[in-house]
Amino acid sequence: MFGGTTIAIVALILSLVSILWKRECVVRVEKVNLSKKREKERRRYVLMQVLAEEPEKLDPSCLQEAMKEAIEKGYGRIGLAIANPKLVYFDLNTNSIIVRCDLEGKEILASSTMLLKEACGTRVRLIPLRAFGTLKSAREKIPKVA
Repeated sequence: MFGGTTIAIVALILSLVSILWKRECVVRVEKVNLSKKREKERRRYVLMQVLAEEPEKLDPSCLQEAMKEAIEKGYGRIGLAIANPKLVYFDLNTNSIIVRCDLEGKEILASSTMLLKEACGTRVRLIPLRAFGTLKSAREKIPKVA
């Protein structure tokens, strides 16, 4: 009725189970640190050109709040948490700003800031020019791009 190979497989399984049953098997799960680079949050620095009717009215904190409101209006609080924007560079001489955001929120930041129309009591347009991996490389490109 049963073939020789079936009986051999059943005997092998029963012998393995009996061996494991007699031993006390302890399974350890340890967290392995693969790379420190993966632990850090990946950020992007977005260089933007600022077009304003009255640039002297612009203030970094006011502009940052206007960007956050624009993201929250378009994508909600979840989009704001994903983007996590912060204004890190503000220069009225070159009409440029650099905004730090998380990697996943780069597109959210770019699309919502393009829709921003007013900030600090003046009409404003923010045009995203390029995203960079480091703040140093973004600052180097300000005179060339803006």
